[in-house]
Amino acid sequence: MDYISALVLRFSLLLIVETAMAIDTINTTQSIRDGQTLISADGTYVLGYFNPGISKSRYLGIWFGVSVVTPVWVANREAPLNDSSGVLRLTEKGTLVLLNSSGNIIWSTNTSRSPARNPVAQLLDSGNLVVREAGMEQNNRNGLVVDILEVT
Repeated sequence: MDYISALVLRFSLLLIVETAMAIDTINTTQSIRDGQTLISADGTYVLGYFNPGISKSRYLGIWFGVSVVTPVWVANREAPLNDSSGVLRLTEKGTLVLLNSSGNIIWSTNTSRSPARNPVAQLLDSGNLVVREAGMEQNNRNGLVVDILEVT
């Protein structure tokens, strides 16, 4: 195998491995757009966008399992997106916000705690979505900085 072929093969394998690795955490420089997901570390829960049945409305939610979308929690239940332009972001203050195509906030988390200095949002194996200080263990209750979004 020549040098160029070997490089192409290595690069291709790297891309396959990278795309196959599911992420369960985002920070303030990342976002979740329609078509992207967070998947809990054990693969049990998925956070992403979906439309129920034949509806054209799009929702951000958490569902059980990877193949069939059966939502257990919905963020924008009262303000569905009209298209696939939704963006979930984590602000510097540790607030999760869902933006529509105009950049308007249509849903956000509520928090009564002081903001984290370096917040991350993580989808736990329990299906709960938490915002915590980066570097804190998920089971360290002092690390949680916003409400836990619990699966209903």
